[in-house]
Amino acid sequence: MAAEHPTYSVVVEMDNAKSIDWGEIGLGLRTLAREIAAVSANGLARPKVIVSHGGPETDIGSLRSHIEAEAPQLGAVAELGFAAIPGGRYYDLKNNGVRLTEGDVVVFMDSDTVPEQDWLSTMLTPFRGTEAVCVNGHTYLSHDDFFSRTFALIWFFPMARGDTRFAAKRAINANNVAFRRDWISSHPFPEHNGFKVSCTLLMHQLWREGHRIVNVDARVYHYSPRGWRFFYWRALVTGRDADRKFVALHAPSRAQRIVKSFTRWGTMSWRTTRRVIGHAPQTGMPAWQIPFSLAVGLAFYTLAFFGHFGLAAGLVRDEIEIVPGYVGHS
Repeated sequence: MAAEHPTYSVVVEMDNAKSIDWGEIGLGLRTLAREIAAVSANGLARPKVIVSHGGPETDIGSLRSHIEAEAPQLGAVAELGFAAIPGGRYYDLKNNGVRLTEGDVVVFMDSDTVPEQDWLSTMLTPFRGTEAVCVNGHTYLSHDDFFSRTFALIWFFPMARGDTRFAAKRAINANNVAFRRDWISSHPFPEHNGFKVSCTLLMHQLWREGHRIVNVDARVYHYSPRGWRFFYWRALVTGRDADRKFVALHAPSRAQRIVKSFTRWGTMSWRTTRRVIGHAPQTGMPAWQIPFSLAVGLAFYTLAFFGHFGLAAGLVRDEIEIVPGYVGHS
């Protein structure tokens, strides 16, 4: 029988922290402390917050100092722990953090996300008195200029508001998701060469076992990608990851993979056109910028096509995806 008031831990990965500043990280941690205080006031036990990073153990002292300076409230409402996995990639950090968690539920949050009011309560409520295994929140991109508005329109996250249809069928967000601890401990994010493939594979594992993913309106915003270098690299890796997902889920022939690269190009071009035209006004984008935003979105998915086609056709090797040092804010 599931607990009426489940205990929980939070895992915060620090991989994305390499590309943002401590002021932005601190805002996310301060809002996390606010959310923990709110649910603790309603009777939930003090949680563990595991900060998982890809540096050596010797970095822990510096991390602790930064966190105490930026979010002193966090140490007052939660027990802080640190997990180091030198050279670990994004999903490695999440898996490594789970090892140190305690309680019934593990909540995942990223260092470059900021929760809205009642986020944590909304994430935890479905676990109370039920057999829910996975609860998935709503992540959206923040935006304050032309390029961030464009990314918000074309990205794989739903918009913050007015995007009900897309939000209802969203995939699990590794940056805003919670699992029963016994399940995620025995079903870690799969190892994979792709950049953002493992969460898709884990979602299909849930489905194969007959588990329903509970989508809730627990909102966090993710800092927007910025810069042309990131735009170029992320588009290509988006295409390569699309091929990797197709291979992992369908085991297609090379000819089928090549055909898929063309059909996906068409699908994503149409989706981009529809979303930019339909949702641009709600981002505050002036009407005169919409054609330019559409051009940027179509360019992104054209680059993604070249990444997809190149891997599908065997023109590039399937190598481990690591964020290049030149990319910057991601």
